[in-house]
Amino acid sequence: MQKLLRILKAENMKLKPNHIKKYIAAALLGAGLSSCSGMLDVEPTGELEKEDYYQTELDADVAVMGVYGELMKLAEHYVVLNEVRADLIEPTMMADQDLIDLSNHSVVASDDNKYADPKPFYRVILNCNEVLEGLQKMREENRITEDQFNQRYSDVGAVRSWVYLQLGIHFGAVPYVTQNLESIDDVNNHVLFPKLNLPDLIDELVEFMESLPYLDRYPGNIGLVGTSNGYGIDRYFVPKRGLLGDLYLWQGNYTKASEMYRYIMETATRDFSSGGEYYNNLRIGWGGNGDFDVRYDKVNDIRSLITSPNSGWKHIFGIGSNERYEKQVWVWAMHYDSDFAPKYPFIKLFANEGAGEYQLKPSKAIVDIWNSETQWNDFEFDARAMLSTENWDAEGEDLQVGKYTVNYDPLTSPLQEEGKWMLERAASVHLKFAEAANRDNLEDISKLSRAIVNQGIPGAYRPEGFSGDDVTDIMNTLFYPYPYDFDGRQGDFPFYRGPWYRHIGIRGRAYLPPKELPEDIGFVQEEKDWTEDLIIDEMGKELAFEGHRWQQLLRVAMRRNPSVLADRVYEKLSKSNNPEAVSRAAGVRAKLMAGDWFLPFHWEE
Repeated sequence: MQKLLRILKAENMKLKPNHIKKYIAAALLGAGLSSCSGMLDVEPTGELEKEDYYQTELDADVAVMGVYGELMKLAEHYVVLNEVRADLIEPTMMADQDLIDLSNHSVVASDDNKYADPKPFYRVILNCNEVLEGLQKMREENRITEDQFNQRYSDVGAVRSWVYLQLGIHFGAVPYVTQNLESIDDVNNHVLFPKLNLPDLIDELVEFMESLPYLDRYPGNIGLVGTSNGYGIDRYFVPKRGLLGDLYLWQGNYTKASEMYRYIMETATRDFSSGGEYYNNLRIGWGGNGDFDVRYDKVNDIRSLITSPNSGWKHIFGIGSNERYEKQVWVWAMHYDSDFAPKYPFIKLFANEGAGEYQLKPSKAIVDIWNSETQWNDFEFDARAMLSTENWDAEGEDLQVGKYTVNYDPLTSPLQEEGKWMLERAASVHLKFAEAANRDNLEDISKLSRAIVNQGIPGAYRPEGFSGDDVTDIMNTLFYPYPYDFDGRQGDFPFYRGPWYRHIGIRGRAYLPPKELPEDIGFVQEEKDWTEDLIIDEMGKELAFEGHRWQQLLRVAMRRNPSVLADRVYEKLSKSNNPEAVSRAAGVRAKLMAGDWFLPFHWEE
């Protein structure tokens, strides 16, 4: 590590091209790496000439990490755009005008809103284009093997596709640039790069992602992954199949989307194969000490709710990257270290002590949604409310988003701003699988989606009152083709332990009873819409503040009805304590109902 620090701090280290090795410090040290095999065996050098780029596998790895160093700078944009524009977060009295305008949907082209600036996204994209070109050159010159090229090219290509998807979601129509450019301002040349609208962009991204030669995670025996004494980086890299699943979901190819999510839910869980971990990794399963369940030490004592970041449901957010539990929960997460750039941006936004500026808080809308629940012990609120926030009892102006500040101590270590950028976890994959399955064309498939949301496969497909021993024909969906054929059987005569026998569903893990389909719903489309609303509401309660909300609401609004988005944003604004937000609520609803969903693509020359 000391050798790497000497390299990075050397005053004469003027590495080119600008977007690659300039950010190796941000990438490696931001991830908290303390050892990474061959990447540290480098001596300080002077300025690198162009012919010296991309000579060895190590050079390729440094370039890949540089891409992620730049990507980490988008964390604040990602969370702010996907949450503040939706219904679960609103600005506080301390918020700046940029956040207020986003929440009120009042951003105009002439504004210099830092969040409505496409340039930070294109910096990552052009970095990717540069690296992709360099990797192709290395392959042509036989400086890396075909496998080494396939792994790194696919990874960087997926990062670029993910960034493009975010651009399309927020700006609607964007230039699609896939070549290396000398100047970022060339992106705005409409002759060279005409804008693609979101559906056409998604088609392009699907075609590109399907062409990639390698969709799995990096193998564990290469220098790029290496080992870490502080932070692991196994979950640091973009999950390519998950991204492809998202693109299929946006495209309306529901079977293929479900296939990608099922692969992650199942095949990708085999990092551990001993004991009960195999059955729990990314599967929302019971077992062990209930490490990620909503739990009470005393069922009827609200004060005994497990609120520690080291146990229970809150442990999801307190997990360190060197914990074995991370692989049971997280699909994609990036860790930030307070000693190194880039800076973790979420303490400033969400904390109200120490380094926090308390600019954003949970909306009254999500508070009301959580309070509408009744737990199995008859407590009339969703316990995930207390576990996702700080100062829940205070509510009002003191209520804080807590998922990003779990490990922040403003009293003893106010400058220790560390945490994770939460991008994808088991619950988000399950809920998107449920969304995709619900829209597929198989008979009674919505029941499977509700099982994923509610109490899990075994509970949903076990007949009420069943007390027999033979479970051969129940507790499973093996009558469906892949990817909808789940085996959740648990029986002893004959003996069954299906791969999904521990599955308890999203609400089951949250200690909430299932929500049953109303008896007066008879038409298939009504059932699908009701189930989709169930999924939307559950995603809000489970994944609040993590960056999924605007994406899901927009996707469903485009597919089904603008009211899905417009009504929920109206609910947030109309319930706000801010008079300006309340006064704008009806106008914003009308705007969203008219399909005016996107930010102006304003390019400051």
